[in-house]
This record gives sequence, structure tokens and C-alpha cells, in this order.
Amino acid sequence: MTVQRQYTLPHCNLILEGLSADASDPLSPLAVLMNAECHLPGATDATLAGGREFLDSLVAAVSRYGQQLLSGVPYPGSVGAAPPLVEIKPGDGPYHHHLIVQQQPLGEPVSDVNALPPLDVKLTTVQFYDLLEAVDQLLADSQTLPDLKGQFQAVSRRLVRPTEPIAKRAAPAALGAATLAAAGLALFFVPPPEFEPTRPESESSTPAETTAGAGASPEAALAAGGEDGGAAQAADGDGLERLENAPAITDAATLALLQSDVTQRLQQAWADAPRPSGELPYRIAVSEDGDILGYRYESDLALEEVDNTPLPQLTFVPVAGAEPVRERVAQFRATFTPAGEVVVEPTAGAEPAAAPAGAAAAELPTLEEKVTDGDRIRALNSTLYDSILAGLEPLSASEPLRFRVRLTEAGEVVGYEPLNAAAGLLAAETPLPGLVTAANSTDDQADFQVVFTEGGVLQVNPWDGWPQ
Repeated sequence: MTVQRQYTLPHCNLILEGLSADASDPLSPLAVLMNAECHLPGATDATLAGGREFLDSLVAAVSRYGQQLLSGVPYPGSVGAAPPLVEIKPGDGPYHHHLIVQQQPLGEPVSDVNALPPLDVKLTTVQFYDLLEAVDQLLADSQTLPDLKGQFQAVSRRLVRPTEPIAKRAAPAALGAATLAAAGLALFFVPPPEFEPTRPESESSTPAETTAGAGASPEAALAAGGEDGGAAQAADGDGLERLENAPAITDAATLALLQSDVTQRLQQAWADAPRPSGELPYRIAVSEDGDILGYRYESDLALEEVDNTPLPQLTFVPVAGAEPVRERVAQFRATFTPAGEVVVEPTAGAEPAAAPAGAAAAELPTLEEKVTDGDRIRALNSTLYDSILAGLEPLSASEPLRFRVRLTEAGEVVGYEPLNAAAGLLAAETPLPGLVTAANSTDDQADFQVVFTEGGVLQVNPWDGWPQ
């Protein structure tokens, strides 16, 4: 359906005619613009008309020239480019403007013979601002041509004419240079100060580095990590004082979780390191959160190769003047083997006590009979998510808690396995212990990874990835 839209002002009448996008809705936008006419009473008797190219050029010319008038900054033209179909230039007087429209014969190729001269329409300032208002109304009307946008572009600051003359702007710089020269001349006559060098204070107050002797107790010689090399890390007096009175962790479940967590982190961090010529044994201290608080070499080779291990990067570095460690720590012996393996074992004298009742779940056995149906795995994932979310309450965790949870094909929880130390310590705060209902089931089963983030977000995914 043909639709006509008009934007009428006292000195300008802009008329657009085209096909509506929805024949049943006359207010729908124009799908096709058939003709655009611009009447300027009092300026010209001719009607400026054309298609979409004419309208786009008219909108661009009016927008740019209006921006130039309002900002006072001339808009630079394109050097060497062909003149646009419509352009506006300032006139000879302050109250006239030239609207220039290129003309060409319809249906004939343009040449020097048949080319028509441009149409020059002189506009007063009132007529131009009516034309500008008509174009603004068209751009603001979303029911005519929604894709038509105003052609505005930032102008380079170098084109802005300074508001102050150059002499006034250069005066502060000249005054500053003169002042600097006068100050330099005055200081030239000032004699240099005389002083007598003093002997530096004795370094006897610096804490002496202690060396671990052959008979030193391994339990009392754990050193805090640093960045001064293996020898400094292995004999840091502050580290000895901070760790020697820390209570020991004796809970079997906690020690097992910390041992697994530290082994995994050391193995991942040492994956691409060069392999040593022999075993590198170290005594390490680990907090209940799984942080490595300190370490000590147990052989000369371990001291030489300490920078090739991840211990200096993973060890917690205390701030200067930190208080002695009050939290419980676990002591392990970490050995980096030439085969690329990391073996972490509890040290002598730190054997775990009997596991108390209600300890965290043990490691899940290898899964033999797996659920392979993709739709069933997706359904079990959704069921497990809903079951955990129904009983989930705010946790006191400061890091993500990761678990491996096993379900039967019927959706019953067989068991769960903490994957990091924080998960083992805070498992009782999660709904997982109360969801275990089929610990002895022999049905087909599937494993899922469950993560409780420190922000309170629950994540549940199939252990082997989402089925295709």
C-alpha cells in the first residue's frame, strides 16, 4: 500500500512517498521509498525531488552544515572526491546559505555535452532552520524510515580557532623560561655544600642466616617461602619461629584430603619442568586450608634444584613482622622423582589418629558399570542439581568446594568424594551427606562434578562431559 508522510513548516515542506511494510497497518514504516520532495516557498519555485540517494544526501548535507553553524567549527570537505548530490555552503552575506543540488538527465549517461549545471538555491537563515527542523522530525520519526540516521561526525581539535591570540598564550611559557634562566644564574654563584662522609652503621643488627646442620630436627627446620633462592628459603629464621610452635593436624580424614590436594597441585605445577638427576626430597608444612606455609630441603641435590620445583611459587610468603602461626599444620615429605612424579607422604611422628565417626566420605572406587544413555545422563544431572539446591544453605567457604558425586540410574546418590581440602573440611555444611541413600547399590551408575563457589553459585556437570 502506498503511504505518504509530510513534515510541514512555514518555510519548508518535506514529503516522502513509498510502500508500507505492512499493508494492513498504515502506520508501519516504509519498506521502499519511491519519491522524496522538498518544497522551499520563497526560495525557489522548483521542487527538489529524487529517490533514496537524494534523501540520504540531503539529510547528510543538512546535518553537517547545521553542526557547523551551531559549533562554529567549519566542517572539512573531502579533497579530490566527487561533489555530493546535495551540499550546503555559506553565502556571500551572513544571512544567506547556498543549497546546491547536482542535476543530471534522467535515463541518459552523464557527459560534458548533456550535463546540467548544479541548481543553486539561496536560503535565508530562517529558511535553512526550517529545513533543519523538517529533517530532525524525519530522523526522530521511527515510523517512516527507521534506518535513516543523522550524519554527525566529530571534528579534529586542530581545526578549532583559538579564542586567545598567540602572544597571550605564549606569555606564560616565556615568563617561565625567563624565571628558570634567572634562577640558574643566581645558583651559579652559590658555593656547593661541604660534607664529610660517615661510616655506615654496623650490620651486626641484621638477623644472621642460620644454616641447617646435619643434626637439625626436620620438624623444627621448616622454612617459609621467599624469592632469594633455595638456601635462603631453607634457613629462614623467621619461618622457623613461626612454625615450630604450631599445633599439628592429626585427623585422618583431614590429612588424607590435604595429602591428595597438595599432591595434585604440585604435580600440575611441575608438569613441564626439567627432570632432576635424582630424587628431590623436601619437608613441607601445610595449613588446614591447603596452603604450603614452609619447606626445607633434605639433601644437597634438593637444595641445588629447588628453583626447578614449584615450591618457591606455591609457598605462602608472610609479611614482615607477621605473628607466629597459631593455626594447625600438617607435615609431609614431598619427593620429586626423576620419572616426573610427586610423592607426598606424612612425616614420621605425624601419623594420623583414628578417623572419628562422621568423617568425610572416602575416595570413590573405580566406576565399572556406567550409564551411557545421553538423555538419562541429562535427566540425572538435572535431578542432582534440584536435590542439592533444595537443601543448600549459605556456606562459610572462602574458595570453591569441589566434589565427585555418584548416582544410580534411578537417581539415588551412592556417595561423594571431596576433590580439594576445603571441600573435605566443609562437606558437612553441604546437603551431600544427607542425600546418600544407596551406598551399596550395584546398578549402573554415573559420576557428576559438583562445585559450590565462594559466591554461593551451584554448578553440576557430568563427570565425563555432556553427551553428544
